[in-house]
Amino acid sequence: MNDLLSKIENYSDPLIGVGLPSNNLKELIHSEKMLILHFLRHLGCMFCKHSVDELYKLKQNYPQLPTIYFIHQSNLDVAEKFFAEHFPGARHISDTKLALYKIFQIKRVDYFNPSNFLMLLKGIRLLLNKYKNQIIDNSDITLLSGTFLFYEGKLVWQHRASYAGDDPNWNKIKF
Repeated sequence: MNDLLSKIENYSDPLIGVGLPSNNLKELIHSEKMLILHFLRHLGCMFCKHSVDELYKLKQNYPQLPTIYFIHQSNLDVAEKFFAEHFPGARHISDTKLALYKIFQIKRVDYFNPSNFLMLLKGIRLLLNKYKNQIIDNSDITLLSGTFLFYEGKLVWQHRASYAGDDPNWNKIKF
């Protein structure tokens, strides 16, 4: 964890996004008492669409939920269309070079992971609920998701997906 915090402290590329209080990663993480960085796979992913929809509902039901900053691989135009549909007013960061994905060590799909059976079941359920996969840009579809909770600038909880659709259990996080 100290290695990650060191990388955050030393990251100097400006952040490009919407609704950011700072374009500096370190300042962003220290900008609020508590915040969530939520890395998305790609914006055409059915699991990401569902995850963002669920987070939008959660935020509506629990306004005390910390600010969520979504990190994605798409440009801002593509992302604005996505978030207008799935999480209006979302704060998000475009990471087309995948620099933040590397810093936070976001995993890639392991096609031989036995947990992929869970992904298949969830995928069928999402298809039945009208979610679908799309190719919308040149995003790396092998990247998984990740979620990081910061409290007073310190990383206090993290979840790195093991398979596509492996969302954190939001009920286990105490806000």
